Amino acid sequence: MSGTAKLKKDELKIVAEEIGLVVNEGMKKSELRRLIEDSDVFKNDYEAVKSAVEDVLENRNKKSDQDSEIEIERLKIERIKLELQLAQVKANENNTSFDQGCKSEPEESLDSLIKSVRTLTIKPPNIVTKKQTKTSGIWHKNVTQYQRRLKVLQTGML
Repeated sequence: MSGTAKLKKDELKIVAEEIGLVVNEGMKKSELRRLIEDSDVFKNDYEAVKSAVEDVLENRNKKSDQDSEIEIERLKIERIKLELQLAQVKANENNTSFDQGCKSEPEESLDSLIKSVRTLTIKPPNIVTKKQTKTSGIWHKNVTQYQRRLKVLQTGML
């Protein structure tokens, strides 16, 4: 058995054509191998057949290497695309948070109006009576101090 056993059907066709044999389209792999091994070239000039087989195997290896390099490049491109998508998502997040922090004039005026309405509608704290403070026990002292401060603030503002 020669190096032809390692070859695929299409590679056997190439070897047979390189050494000058006539190949029919419907030939099977075993028929191609037998055709090559039974030929006069194989028997008389084995080096020519061996050279043709080595050339075909070398081409196969080159093609395999090229396919591997293409696959590596494809994976690199895919990785770069994913990194780009990630950067775009991060940029969109930053733009969204930036947009929320810097509102346009109508939005700012609306927000300030809402805040002022809320401020005006806040209920003032209830003034606690002495009767309520006596029932609260320990809180009596704190409540009376709060009432004094509140009266001072109310008289100072009026």
